[in-house]
Amino acid sequence: MPVFKTEAIVLRRRDYSNSSQIITFYTRDYGKIHTLAKGFKRHVSRKCSSKAVDLLAYYQILFIKREHTYLHTLTEAILQSNYPLLRNNLDKYYKASYIAELVNEFTQENDPSEQLFDVFSNTLTGISIDEDATIRMLVFEIKLLKILGYLPEWRRCVNCKNSIQHLSEVLFSAKEGGVLCRRCQSRFKNGLIVSTGAMLIADRLADIQKLERVRIQLPICVEIEKALRYYITSILNKELISWKYLNTVAQ
Repeated sequence: MPVFKTEAIVLRRRDYSNSSQIITFYTRDYGKIHTLAKGFKRHVSRKCSSKAVDLLAYYQILFIKREHTYLHTLTEAILQSNYPLLRNNLDKYYKASYIAELVNEFTQENDPSEQLFDVFSNTLTGISIDEDATIRMLVFEIKLLKILGYLPEWRRCVNCKNSIQHLSEVLFSAKEGGVLCRRCQSRFKNGLIVSTGAMLIADRLADIQKLERVRIQLPICVEIEKALRYYITSILNKELISWKYLNTVAQ
């Protein structure tokens, strides 16, 4: 059977037997894949295992691709980076876990996106070294939505198509896929009232390349994050597990 090679980041893992695990990777070449990792489980009796695969770590992997099952066979995982600074800071680790959960929930099996893989790996690096990774996390959420085709309309009313720049606030409707001006929003029952400034900043973050000099006031960050959680919950039809841990750190 042919063996495939690719770069991969660990999204999830769960026990399969006493010595094996099912590991979910997001890969550069094959998108999200599930693999059976025989003998890769770290045992309690040993302090470490050279074959153990860690969450939120970057590997070069070799795997045998099975044709009639979703579960492929992992044969080798060579560590490229385990982002050690993430593992010494609870806030950073929870933020990294959140973006991994986003990737897992929003992507389909065997549907690759090199752009998303690069944004994902670069964001993990950024979170690990940034003093405050809040903006970087926001940017990742927005870029993921854009890459996968879920980005809402933030600059113009989705109903009348007029610019919202002259307004102080708008209605953000997940169902309609964007913002509604004051004249149009009376026709729609559900949504979230947000400031126009926050929506226009969120729109600009979708295309930003360098974050080193980006400064956003905390109330605006909070407002954008609130809008994103509302929108993501609507798309996935559920709340994400990581949110409660992020809330714990914030409190």
